[in-house]
Amino acid sequence: MSTVRLRRLHADHQKLVEFVMRHPRLRLIQTQGDPPELYQLEYCINSLRQTDEGLVPSKSHIAEIALPRDYPRTPPQCRMLTPIFHPNIAPHAICIGDHWAAGEPLWSMVARIGEMIAYQSYNTKSPLNGEAARWVEKNLERLPLDPVSMMVDEPAAAAALSPGAVAIPVVAPVLVSRTTVPATPAPASPASAVARPAAVPPAVVPPAVAPPAAVATPAAITVACPQCHARYRVPAANVGKRACCKQCQTVFQISATE
Repeated sequence: MSTVRLRRLHADHQKLVEFVMRHPRLRLIQTQGDPPELYQLEYCINSLRQTDEGLVPSKSHIAEIALPRDYPRTPPQCRMLTPIFHPNIAPHAICIGDHWAAGEPLWSMVARIGEMIAYQSYNTKSPLNGEAARWVEKNLERLPLDPVSMMVDEPAAAAALSPGAVAIPVVAPVLVSRTTVPATPAPASPASAVARPAAVPPAVVPPAVAPPAAVATPAAITVACPQCHARYRVPAANVGKRACCKQCQTVFQISATE
């Protein structure tokens, strides 16, 4: 084994283990080799599988990733060990795209498979499963089946925000000064006069400010790569931003009219 390949395998293994440990929906089942050249992982992601009775929900999926002898010049060989219904997944293979880049780390490939399982990524133009591709075209409004983010670097607080939530501004308290009104002196009595305390007006309470109503916005939209026509579900807030297609690496601008 060459030194370059050995270093790459060690680096892939270290970063993949860290990625799996930080992602709550992933579990590394087993590996083979030292450094590993075969991985089996479990994805806990909402998706579909096909049975004799029709399509049923499935939440646990096992994928196998094998690194060939000439990896990373050639892409990993990926397949599902559990049944799944997806346009780009067949019993013998997972279509990871024709444009494999040798510099792509293994953890990124694992994340891409998770996005496919969640129906965040799919290509209905050149499918491995034609029936699944037709199902996607008829059920775009139901996608993705799972909004899970495969990126572990996103802040948890941002992920907890519901779509369309509007932040309520904090209103600074109003300081009200108290004015002392001098008391009218009482007539002096033969005995020693006792001074009465000055009257203090009640504090002025500012009126309550009603929070602005939440603005209803679509949670996600479907966009398509202009080069390979791969479809993705992205947050509606990303309209106008640039995106990179995971299939062919084409950079394009997200439009609300896709």
